[in-house]
Amino acid sequence: MIRFLFFLFLSLTCSSVLSAQKPAELKKAGEKYFAAQRWAEALDALGKYQQVKPGDPGILTKIGISHFHLHHPEQALQFLDYVAKQAPDSRDPDLFYYLARTLHGQQEYEKAIPAYKAYLRVAPERHPLRANAADNILRCVSGQAIPPNDNVALVENLGDRVNTAGDEFAPLPSINRPNRIYFAAAREGSLGGRRNDKGYEDEISGRFCSDMAFAELNPSGWETGGDLGSLLNTPRHEVALDFGLNGQVLYYFRGFTLYSGDIFADTASMHDEYAVTPTPFNSPFQPQMGDAAPFFFHDSLLLFASRREGGQGGLDIWYALRQNGVWQPAQNLGPAINSPYDETTPCLARDGYTLYFSANHTGSMGGFDIYRTVFDPQKQEWSAPVNMGAPLNSPGDDAYFRPAADGRAGYLSSDRLSDNFGERDLYIAYFKEALAEQQVEPTAVSFAYAGPRNAPDGGGTEAPRDLSLQPLFYTSDRDVLGAENLKTVQVAAAYARSIPDASVLVTVHTDETGPAKFDLYAGIKRAETVGKALFDQGIAPSRIVLRSVGPGYPAARNVLDAAPNTTGQQINRRIEIVLITPDGYVPDVRVERPRVSELMASDGTARLDQLNTGLSYKVEAVTTRQILTSDALSMFGDMMIETQPGAGSYRYTAGWVKQYKDAARLAQEIRGQGFTEATVIAYGNGLRISKAEAVGLVKKYPDLAAFVKG
Repeated sequence: MIRFLFFLFLSLTCSSVLSAQKPAELKKAGEKYFAAQRWAEALDALGKYQQVKPGDPGILTKIGISHFHLHHPEQALQFLDYVAKQAPDSRDPDLFYYLARTLHGQQEYEKAIPAYKAYLRVAPERHPLRANAADNILRCVSGQAIPPNDNVALVENLGDRVNTAGDEFAPLPSINRPNRIYFAAAREGSLGGRRNDKGYEDEISGRFCSDMAFAELNPSGWETGGDLGSLLNTPRHEVALDFGLNGQVLYYFRGFTLYSGDIFADTASMHDEYAVTPTPFNSPFQPQMGDAAPFFFHDSLLLFASRREGGQGGLDIWYALRQNGVWQPAQNLGPAINSPYDETTPCLARDGYTLYFSANHTGSMGGFDIYRTVFDPQKQEWSAPVNMGAPLNSPGDDAYFRPAADGRAGYLSSDRLSDNFGERDLYIAYFKEALAEQQVEPTAVSFAYAGPRNAPDGGGTEAPRDLSLQPLFYTSDRDVLGAENLKTVQVAAAYARSIPDASVLVTVHTDETGPAKFDLYAGIKRAETVGKALFDQGIAPSRIVLRSVGPGYPAARNVLDAAPNTTGQQINRRIEIVLITPDGYVPDVRVERPRVSELMASDGTARLDQLNTGLSYKVEAVTTRQILTSDALSMFGDMMIETQPGAGSYRYTAGWVKQYKDAARLAQEIRGQGFTEATVIAYGNGLRISKAEAVGLVKKYPDLAAFVKG
């Protein structure tokens, strides 16, 4: 007994110099901090009391529990196991519960089960931990049966340059910087300090407010880069939630507690610089009503956790669609995923059909485990969720899983008992093989658009199987999205959502109104209007190609018998939308062009169709952010501007030929006119082909060999 108490003195983390406080004051202070869950301060005070008044089982138990919460499993087990052996008839339920939790956290499942049962024998029927202990016995059984995840090579704590004794959670990979993550940090030095649920400063019972911070991977490892500053962080809780518009919008939470507040949408540049005044985000997600853990998928699908009525019990995962620019009422994902327990922190993979989430039902290893499920669009159902196993999961709470963009790693937060610096820490998981669901081009297609139950056109029917698209005719910029044109855009978007690998090509034609450079630029601005409408319908910007060809490919003559042909001019003021798959035009999508009499017809449209078929080349002369005022490029003909929604830059090309040698010769001539960066661009069926893609297409198009070498 004496030898063990002497060991306890050496193992305590408090100061070796006795405090000047009286023992009674130390005990009172320690129990006050213990009640306030200030574990470090409680351990310090109770440890000093233990030094001068050793052997009190209640104090030793509280010291052990403090060690447990501070993630010192060995020390916690020493104290709790000692008290349990010295007083096997103890009626203290906390002693046996935390002894069981410590064993459970160390994956000592067989030893944890009898400890939980010992707790159940002494705990009153209404003890708040009884239900959890009974469930944890089942979780111990599950933990023994869950196989390890063979694809997980390593799960590593991001280290003490990122994690602290505080609470770090909700990792969010940056869109613009692959080696940066954002996260929430409630810890010493936070802007709000310690505050209670009413938002008032409270140094005893208050909790640190969370700030938004970021960390970066440097050659020496992960290091915190600091917080996002006082423009975004306030004395309230802030949590970075997700990015929208390809990284140009930051969605974040702000509230007096983590369970009640508001969502804001803040604009950012490619340098992650944010605006001073954020914009409130209006959607079915209501954090003030207890909704939590939102996830945004291509700005058209929102998943979140909620206890709202109509669920399966506890926190359920819900989703809402944005259609015609308006968020629709939220729907429950159903019993295939949700249970009477809690399901939270959903995340949808790039493929739009693979869902990750965390759940704490009795099939988990401990608290929350990360699960994976896949939606089958043919069967219209989710697969049985699969526990992603150790070491990704642990007997602690593992949540907020976010795969890296390339699928070779993933981030999560966990309060696992070992290898932890504080409450929750940030971890990175490395996979032996990249997650297949991340190895796809990002699109807005997802499970939510997979059938008649949630038809993408909002009309309760599936996308049409045989589609004719009318051109969008306009007389001025104001009617580019008139009622009929908008309806056509919506139909095109509905069809695009049903073909995940199809690109949406928007081509704007004009009549001749003046210098070609102005007609060309006016056309690309109209294309951007259509691109935004497609984006609002759930089509990812990466799938949309916007082109302006000006008056270069008329369907009708602008001048007839030496007089302006107003009918022909109106026909030429049109915007065509087509869908293109990697293999070419989608066969059942047709552009229904107006009939033009032989007298008035022009061959411009036929020539453009021929150039858009198969392999062709253009020369990209320059990329600008405004109109190109030089007239030098127009001498080469076939001018075109290309961009994508939100890009903010315009690619000017000229010439359009079928052989690489002709394109290379043209590029040299264009460089001679001052466009020194002019380069040859290859196109397949109207879409750009990168050199990496060209390598795989050389067999189909032998002329690409010269392009690859060029």
